[in-house]
Amino acid sequence: MKRIIKTLALALTGAFILAACEDVPAPYITPTNNGGGSVVPEATEVTCAQAVELTAALADGATSAETYAITGYITEVVGEVSRNQQTFWMADTKDGGRVFEAFWADLPEGVTQFKAGSKVKITGQLTKYVNSKTGQVTPEIKNAKVEILEGGGDDVPSDAIEVTCAQAVEFTNALADGATSAETYAITGYITEVVGEVSRNQQTFWMADTKDGGRVFEAYWADLPEGVTEFKAGSKVKITGQLMKYVNSKTGQVTPEIKNAKVVILEDATPEPTPSGTEVTCAQAVELTNALADGATSTETYSVTGYITEVVGSVSRNQQTFWMADTKDGGRVFEAYWANLPEGVTEFKAGSKVKITGQLMKYVNSKTGQMTPEIKNADVVILEEDTPDTPDTGAGSKETPYTVAQALDIINAGTYTSAKVYIKGTISQISEISTSYGNATYYISDDGSTTKQLQVFRGNGLGGAEFTSEDDLLVGDDVVVYGELTLYGGQTPEVTHSQLYMLNGETSGGDTPDPQPSTGNTITFSENGYENAQDFDGKSITVGDATLTFSVGSGSTTPKYYNTGTAMRLYGGNTLTISSSKAIAKVEFTYNSGADYTPTAETATVTPGTYDFSSHTWTGSATSIVLSNKANRGHFRIASITITYAN
Repeated sequence: MKRIIKTLALALTGAFILAACEDVPAPYITPTNNGGGSVVPEATEVTCAQAVELTAALADGATSAETYAITGYITEVVGEVSRNQQTFWMADTKDGGRVFEAFWADLPEGVTQFKAGSKVKITGQLTKYVNSKTGQVTPEIKNAKVEILEGGGDDVPSDAIEVTCAQAVEFTNALADGATSAETYAITGYITEVVGEVSRNQQTFWMADTKDGGRVFEAYWADLPEGVTEFKAGSKVKITGQLMKYVNSKTGQVTPEIKNAKVVILEDATPEPTPSGTEVTCAQAVELTNALADGATSTETYSVTGYITEVVGSVSRNQQTFWMADTKDGGRVFEAYWANLPEGVTEFKAGSKVKITGQLMKYVNSKTGQMTPEIKNADVVILEEDTPDTPDTGAGSKETPYTVAQALDIINAGTYTSAKVYIKGTISQISEISTSYGNATYYISDDGSTTKQLQVFRGNGLGGAEFTSEDDLLVGDDVVVYGELTLYGGQTPEVTHSQLYMLNGETSGGDTPDPQPSTGNTITFSENGYENAQDFDGKSITVGDATLTFSVGSGSTTPKYYNTGTAMRLYGGNTLTISSSKAIAKVEFTYNSGADYTPTAETATVTPGTYDFSSHTWTGSATSIVLSNKANRGHFRIASITITYAN
C-alpha cells in the first residue's frame, strides 16, 4: 500500500512539474520490443560519470526516486547469463574501465549475452550499494532495461599495435606501477603455461615468443574464443588489449599482463610424442642428479624405471606426485613431481612398476637445504599394475614394528615416508600431556634412556583416543606407536600424526580409529601446535573419520600454517582434499582476516556438491570433496573446519 501511495505521489509531482514547465522535454521511451516488450518509464538522460555523481549523493544503500537513462559503453561483462539477465560494467568510453554497474540487467529480446565494447543505454533507478564487510561503494542500477545502440564485436581492433611478447614486456616496464597503457596491443606468441580452471568463460595463461620460453607475459582472465573450452599450452595465439603493469603490494613483484584479453587461436597445440630418454635405474638417476648444480635441470632426457613406493597428495589437473625406488620397499629414493597420469589412469598406486621420462632436476629447499632428486611433470608408462599383497608382516608392520634405532636410520637416510608404520620403544622423556588438546609430546628409545631418542609429536592415545589425565603416560611405559616418520625442520626426527597401538601390553586398533559421532568433527588449526610458516604441501591431517590433505596443486607457493591470522593458508592453485570412509553431508569453513582472504565464486571451486559462498558451507553426499583456490593472486585463510557425516 505504501508503495502504491508513493508511486501516486511521484506521478502527481511529475504532472505538476510538467504543467508548470512547458519546455520540459518529452519523456524517453524505448521501443516496446526491448526487454520482452515492456515500456521503459520516463527517465532523465545522463552519462556514466553523471550517474556516479548522482549515486554518490544518495544515502548508503538508498535507491533514487527518479528513473535515469545512462548511455555508455560496456567495458566488462561479469558472470554468465541467468534467467535472461547478466551483469556488466560500463563507462563513457570503451576503455573507461569499471565506472557504473548494471547489476543483473535484462537482456533485450533476441540478445543471448552482453558483449564488451557495445554501446548501450540502460534505464532504471540508481542504487548506492555498500559492501557490509569492506565498506566499498558500488554505483549501480539493478535489473536495468537495456537498449543496444551499437553492437560490440570480438574482432581485434584495427588500431592495435602488433608486438612480440618480449616487446610487450618492454612497453609494460615503461609504465608507472599499476598503470594501464592508453594504446591497445596485439601480442603474438605461444601459451607456455595455463593457470587455474575456466571461470565464466575466461582462463589465465602465460605466454612467450617460443613454446619453451617460460613465463614472459601473462594473459590474466583472458576470454575463451567461441567453441574453445579451455586454453592449451603449446597453442600459438594472438591476444589483444591494453598492457598493465601489475605490482604485488606485498612482494613488489611486477607482472606484465593484459586483463580480459581477446584471444585468437592461430595454431592449436599438438600433442607432443612421449620423449625417449637414456634408460637409468632410480639409484643411477640419483647419482646423475647429485652431479648437477643446486636447482639445475639436466639438458638430457632420462627414462627412470622403478616401483612407486609412495603416492603424495591427490590428483590435480590430471597430475599426481609420487616417490619411487628400484624395489617395492625401497622408500623415498627418487621423486616424480606432478607426474602426468597416462590415459585411462585415474590415480597412481604404490607398488606399481613404472617408467617415467623427463629431465632430471636437483631441487633444494631454500629453508632446510634438503635436496630432492626429481623429474617434474614426467610422462609415465605403467609397466606392471600393483596387485594387493598378503598382510604385511615385515619390518614396520603391526607384527614386526620398527625399533627406535631402525626408525632413526630410516629418517636419517632421508627415506622417511608419509605412510604410517609401527615403532616399538620405551618412553624415555615426556614433554607435555595436554588435557586441553587431548594429545601428548614425548620421546621413546630402545632402552628407555635419553640417548638415541625419537620424538612423538602431539600423538593421541590408544586407538586415537584423547588423553584426559597427565598420568595417562609415564616414563618407563612400553609402547608401540603408529604414525608417520619425518625429519621436522631438517633437524628433529619425529613421529607425527600418530596414535598408540599398544601401551604396556594393552592394544587397540592401530590404524582403525574409534567410530565418530554422526554430528562430525571440528579442527581448529590454531589449537594443534603447528609452527609458524609450517609447510603442509602433500601433508595430511586426520580429523576423526576424515583426512585433510593439502597440495600445492598448480600453484608456486605451498600451503602453510601461519600464526598471523592463526590459519591455514591456501594460495593460488592450491587444493584441500577432505576425504572419509563415511559419506560427508556437510562441511562448514571458517575464515580469518576479512573478505580479502575468503573464497568467492570467482576465486574458488568446491566439488562435488553445493557450496554456499555466503555461509561458506558445503552440502551434498560424498566421501571426498576438493576446495581449490583458482585465483592467480592472494590466498584463503582457513581458521577451522567442521565436518558432519550423513550417518
